[in-house]
Amino acid sequence: MSVTLDVVAREVVQAEHIAAVQILRVEGGTMRVLGKAGFTDAEDFTDRLEECRRLGARMMFVEAFRTGRRIVVPHRKASVLADPAWAPLHAIMGAPAWDSFVAVPLVVRGRPVGVMNAFYAPGEILDPAALEFLDAMADQAATAVDSADLLARSRHDAQLAERARLARELHDSVVQQVFSIRMQAKALRAQVSDGRSSSPDRVHAVADEVLQLAQDALADLRGLVHQLRPVELVERGLAAAVRAHAESVRSLSRLAVALDLDPDERLARLAVDLQEDVYRIVQEALHNVIKHAGAAEAVVRVRTGNGELLVEISDDGVGLAGRAPRAEALGLVSMRERAERWGGRLRIGDGHPGCRVRVSIPNGGW
Repeated sequence: MSVTLDVVAREVVQAEHIAAVQILRVEGGTMRVLGKAGFTDAEDFTDRLEECRRLGARMMFVEAFRTGRRIVVPHRKASVLADPAWAPLHAIMGAPAWDSFVAVPLVVRGRPVGVMNAFYAPGEILDPAALEFLDAMADQAATAVDSADLLARSRHDAQLAERARLARELHDSVVQQVFSIRMQAKALRAQVSDGRSSSPDRVHAVADEVLQLAQDALADLRGLVHQLRPVELVERGLAAAVRAHAESVRSLSRLAVALDLDPDERLARLAVDLQEDVYRIVQEALHNVIKHAGAAEAVVRVRTGNGELLVEISDDGVGLAGRAPRAEALGLVSMRERAERWGGRLRIGDGHPGCRVRVSIPNGGW
């Protein structure tokens, strides 16, 4: 979001006779500078602004935020530099050549979320056309803030849904298996209790049952831990993680998984967050193949080239048979959101035979 709002600030400065622009986010009683142009960098700007507030400086942008209305103050620079309450920011505010000041609230669905401050060059007349342009750019900035908030909320909701899914899987598999182990252990103890005779074959059978249940529970636990944090992805990168997951799928489901991957070093150059999203898309798609497709073989392709990152999972199963996949299904929603986060697109269709999941992410997204 900071990168986007820096671009918006630079566009405002370049399009009009404006010396400097600040885009501030106000949230939970705190303020952050998310975009700026025309000012010298100052890492402690927020601290200095807070000091000015404590000294009693009148902050017009705060009034714009509270009222939800644009505020225009001609010849503002002279009064700021003459006011001792603004002393902590005199050096920064005095650097650009500006005179008049405009604060425009960033409003999302009727609620202010921040402010755009514009510092106009000396001699500029703040006519209606200039102010309308500033309002339009503030709307763009507000949209960027809103989109970032919605994305963060969506990812949070997806995390909650993933936790709920893992809790269900723990209950349906590991918890039930451990309960069965407990019951079998009681039975085994009864077989070898003092004063009671039991055949070695019976004891051996119960012990074998306990061993098998323990092995199943361990395999399920390893699978769940791998879903939470694939070690290969953290330590060795995307290609190794996909290979490890494919091998896990082969051993647990007997689905043959063929891989067509870019070289490790090329995929390792992708952003870490993008690598995780690609891995989760592959993971979810293979899960759906195992659960729904009735397939004997799947092919996973992760390739870069022709200006895009291509992720494709195809299988030789029953396919969609002319039916569209349920758009509201949690797994499909998760894959779609991961693709769209990077400006990509998710497509699902018949693969002749089977089904094909295809994600394409343009080069500009990564």
